[in-house]
Amino acid sequence: MSIRIRTLLLVAGVALWTYPALAQSWGAGASLGLVEDVSHRFTLDELRSRDLSAWVEFHLQEQVQLRGTFGSLRTLGANSGRIVTASDGTLFVAPELKSRVDYGTVGVSYEFWEGDYTSGIFAGIGGYRIRPETAPAGFSQFSDPRETVLGWHGGVDGAFKILRPLSAVGRITVHGFRSGVRRTILTADVGLLYRF
Repeated sequence: MSIRIRTLLLVAGVALWTYPALAQSWGAGASLGLVEDVSHRFTLDELRSRDLSAWVEFHLQEQVQLRGTFGSLRTLGANSGRIVTASDGTLFVAPELKSRVDYGTVGVSYEFWEGDYTSGIFAGIGGYRIRPETAPAGFSQFSDPRETVLGWHGGVDGAFKILRPLSAVGRITVHGFRSGVRRTILTADVGLLYRF
């Protein structure tokens, strides 16, 4: 018997032996949602653009989870639609400027069990990489700076069990970071979670 087959059989045996202990302790999911920059105000009609995220979670206790999330969102730039000052001192309204924000976060979630439905609250820290999209000619100075910054996140979520390991998830998250100015971005996502 070759070493490769022995190794495969050993890994399969360990996995089958430890499966009951690992059951429901790990999960992975992905979601898609809407985004709004709420740094200055919040209106439902501006909830647009998109957020795409994926996460892995580990149950520290029955109701407490450690979650690592990676995602990417598109949002309006900090100066988009705001009154800005040109180099000659003229005031004008900046055009719509967009940025892509890639993020990686680590947080703790606490779940409230309610049968086939669970709700939860979560918070944590993360890194945010801001990448402004190309601005119209003459407006690049008003785009967000291209940089990576530290920030925080927090929110609420809920999950409906579809099948034993599979749940539909809804999540509202607020991301906060400082990139030139203080930014607060709201995301509203729906997705699927598979618990191993």
